[in-house]
Parts: sequence; C-alpha cells; structure tokens
Amino acid sequence: MSEQLALLGGEPVSRESWPFYNTIGPEEKAEVMDVLDSGVLSDYHATPGPRFLGGPKVRLLEERWNEAFDVPHSVAMNSATSCLHAALHACGVGPGDEVVAPQLGMSAAAAVVAALGARPVFADCRPRTMLLDPADLARRCGPKTKACIVVHLAGQPAPMDEIMALAAERGFKVVEDNAQAPGALYRGRPAGTIGHVGCFSLNCHKIIQCGEGGVACTHDPDLALRLRLFRNHGEKCATAYGLAAEAPYGLNLRLTELSAAVAVHQLGRLKDLNARTVLMAERLTAALDLPGIRPPERTPDTTHVYYIYHWEYLAEAVGVPAELFARAVRAEGFPVHAHYGYLLSDLPPFNGGRAPAPAPQSHPDYPGASQAIRDSLWTMFLRPHLSLEDVDLLAEAVRKVHRHREALRRSAA
Repeated sequence: MSEQLALLGGEPVSRESWPFYNTIGPEEKAEVMDVLDSGVLSDYHATPGPRFLGGPKVRLLEERWNEAFDVPHSVAMNSATSCLHAALHACGVGPGDEVVAPQLGMSAAAAVVAALGARPVFADCRPRTMLLDPADLARRCGPKTKACIVVHLAGQPAPMDEIMALAAERGFKVVEDNAQAPGALYRGRPAGTIGHVGCFSLNCHKIIQCGEGGVACTHDPDLALRLRLFRNHGEKCATAYGLAAEAPYGLNLRLTELSAAVAVHQLGRLKDLNARTVLMAERLTAALDLPGIRPPERTPDTTHVYYIYHWEYLAEAVGVPAELFARAVRAEGFPVHAHYGYLLSDLPPFNGGRAPAPAPQSHPDYPGASQAIRDSLWTMFLRPHLSLEDVDLLAEAVRKVHRHREALRRSAA
C-alpha cells in the first residue's frame, strides 16, 4: 500500500465497492409471499371493530413489538414521521401550543409540530453526545409548552431521568424520537419506552427496516387509543370510542400487510444486528488513538448501538480543516464526512424562508449544537454485513490521513 495519500496521487487503502446493506433473508421473503398469496395487502376498515386495528400481519408486528420492548401498547404506522405526528396529536398538541425540540435531529421533529398548528421551540444539545441538554430544555419551557420531543441521536439515549423529572414538574408530555437507537438501553430500560410515547423507524436506512414504516409505543391506554384513531380516520370512529365530544380527527397513516410482514422478521434480528455493530464500533475505537480525534462519548448507565459513528474532531489540534480531512479519508475508499447534522431552526420553514446557512451551521444561542456540528467527523459505514477486516481498513485509512496531515495541510495552502 502506498504511503502517499490517495488524494495527493497515492494508492488508496481500499478500492472496494462496498456492498449494499441488506438484511432481508428467506424468512422475510416467505412472509411476504404468504401475504401475496392471501391477496390481502391491507386489511384496515375505518369503522369500529376488529378490522379498525389492521390486518393479521400488522397486529402480529404490534404484539411482537410489545414483547421485544416490554410495553403494553404498540401502534404500527407508515413512517416514524407519522408516529411523531400522531404522538403529538394524542398528547393534545394543537394551535397556540409550543413544543420544544432539540436543534440536532431529523427535520420531522419540527415539521410535525408545525403541521399541528403549534410552534416549535428549539433547545440546545450537549456537544460531545449531540443529545438534548436538559438545562437548556428547562430554559426554553414556558406556559405554552405542551410537549417535548427528545431525539436519541446516533444510537445513544438522551438523559431521560432529568427530562422526565422536568416534564413532571412543568406538566408537559415527552415524545421520544427513537429512530436511531432501537435496542439501546437507558439505565436498563429500552430507549423509546420511557417517555409518554416513543417513536421508532423502519425506514430503509435503519438497522432494521421494511422500506418505510414506524411503530409508536406507550404505557398509557388512553394515548394508545388516540394514536390508533389518528392513524385510521378517527372522526368516523370517535363516537364508538367515547370521544365524540372532543371532535377528534384522523389521517391515513396505516402500515400495509406487506411492510408488516417484513418488519416482523426484521425485529427478530435486531439484537444480533446491534451486537455486531457494537462489536465493530468498539474495534474501531480501540484502533484509533489519535491526537485531535476522539471517539463517541458514552454516557454513564447507557448502551450505544452506533447507528452513526461520530468523532469529535479538533481542527486546530490536527492542523487540517475537518472537510479536507474527511475528503482525504474518502479518497482512501471510505465514506467519512465532516460536520454532522444541521440546526433545525435554520431550515426555511423556521428561519423566515431563507436558504439554510452553509455547513457548518452555528448560532450563538445554541453553542453546544453549534460545536457538535463544527467539531465532528462521522460515518455510517459500520453495518453488520461488513467484516472486522473492513473495519480495520477504515481505521488504517484514518490513521494514514492523520500521519500525513502535514502534507495534506501544505497541499491546501
């Protein structure tokens, strides 16, 4: 292998074309064929009765989800965004209310607030973990705060005990966006099961997936009913369920039988897939002890499932801008990027219609989130279908660029 950086004309560490992440196996295929053979691709009726709850595969997925996450109520929907939307509606969010959301996360966490006529209020995040800062959450809460969305970002749970204590004190609901940390534990409890409603993703990019889909979990039977009403044209069923006086409405957020059939078996793979990802992440961490580059920070009493592997990158200590360092690692054959995330408040619906600022975004009112974006490298390379030798090659690519950072710096001068 050439010691010269590939970006400067040398031989890359790897010329592999990395295979697509695919965990679909014979069980999923057989389950889908069972649905196709039945001819029942969806079995919802927007009228009271057993079929209001969906077809047999949807109900099986919900039962299995209850077992896997130790919750009494799981409600499958067509996306995690739909779950967030339904969760806030179930919690009573509407026009005139405010919902606090962290600055770092998926835009859906703010978009669903606006879709209900409420106003998103943004809170800062801790720079090393990128997770919601409870102290700033307390500062952002006011008399109109109806709910808070907590994002378990990159694979690690947010500080839920502090958040739930604040919610009890101030009287607002907590909705967990657990799209990126399914199977992660917070003090022994599964992330996504601690707040009033937890929302999971089955999108094609996630560790387990069915193309598009989501599941909302709750311990509260009243919230579960409201989730189901919002999923399936609740205005047609409100009288039967005793909620006519509240004039609820619903949408079509239903999951198909085909998607549920895939998700049932994907759920059964989650523990093994997470264990494999954690093994690779820990191997990568052990292989990289480099000045100016620090591995993901693990918070006490939690597990991390490493949906994203996020380094703290200190450009001044390394001597090379993060964008240039990441470009050099990509030239060595690995998908590493700079400046993870963006400030949700800088998206056009929330910033007065302006184009978002170029990366890395920053805002003086949100120093933690700004630092997290600025001082970061990240990769989604670590997926269970790869080998430990592939992880070793990634580590060597990062080490190689770090060894030759002075040549890289001179090339950009």
